Amino acid sequence: MENAAVWGRKLAAGLLELIYPTRAICMGCGSAAGFERKWLCEDCRKALPRNWIGAFPEEKLDGAAAAYHYGGPAGGVVRNLKYRGVLELAEPMSADMLRAYAQIQPTGAELVVPVPMHAKRLRRRGFNQSETLARKVAAGLGLPFEEGIVRTRNTVQQARLAGEARRKNLKDAFRAESVVSGKRVLLVDDVYTTGETARECAKALRDAGARSVSFLTYAKGGE
Repeated sequence: MENAAVWGRKLAAGLLELIYPTRAICMGCGSAAGFERKWLCEDCRKALPRNWIGAFPEEKLDGAAAAYHYGGPAGGVVRNLKYRGVLELAEPMSADMLRAYAQIQPTGAELVVPVPMHAKRLRRRGFNQSETLARKVAAGLGLPFEEGIVRTRNTVQQARLAGEARRKNLKDAFRAESVVSGKRVLLVDDVYTTGETARECAKALRDAGARSVSFLTYAKGGE
């Protein structure tokens, strides 16, 4: 159920739409030149395929894939979903994520789980972008969705940290629920940077009895 923060964002977005129509602003580069489809201007639509990734190696996971490199249009798309609350972007983003996922099959995934957000940050933002994407991915794969993991500490944002500090920040910050026991889990996030978040979530899932953990994200690198 949407909370007051989400409704507030929608109201603000509606007011902005009257002044600066969203569809006149490219979600990739911010250009006001306009676009005809996929929320991107012509230049960004041409640039995005050049940043395609697909499957990539991650030794702590049973398969990993990303749609695009964070640099370029994909980073702008992520930021507009996450910080501007343009939830409509989840549809094209998840479609590209599903194409990337096809490159790491067969994972035998039985359950889709998002990287969680701490309750305090969730109340402040109003939604978890990873959950929004995970629900779309689960629907596209015809798999059940479960929140599955709880963030037990309100950690510092990883983007503010580097190196060893990132690992220490997330150590034992997640707890998985019993619903993942015996399941092959597909873990979904919006961005993969150093992989610390994905690895810590995977550890929590395995500690709770998950048979395997594969990972899917929209963008790799960046914040």
